[in-house]
Amino acid sequence: MNKINKIILGNFLIEEGSLKNWKLVTFLFIMAIIMIFSSHSIDKKIILIGDLKNDVSVLESEFVDNRKSVMKLKMESNVTSVLKDRGIKSFNNPPQKIIVN
Repeated sequence: MNKINKIILGNFLIEEGSLKNWKLVTFLFIMAIIMIFSSHSIDKKIILIGDLKNDVSVLESEFVDNRKSVMKLKMESNVTSVLKDRGIKSFNNPPQKIIVN
């Protein structure tokens, strides 16, 4: 019970030979600061990773939408309708190969 009272009242820090106790308390204090800093650093990185994953999903959906619109533009029916608006007609006959010997 006597040792617990010394610890609670802080007598172990003011007694003779308490330098080693101060070294231990300082070491524990520095370790606590390092742990708190490390925890905050990890939390920031986790938040950053979450934000980047969200950005990637948004960009993937934009990519899919753009690819879908490009596929629609490349369809033959859309190309022919755009060409008709410009006054260009499509041929019904396929092109002929020219073979040069």
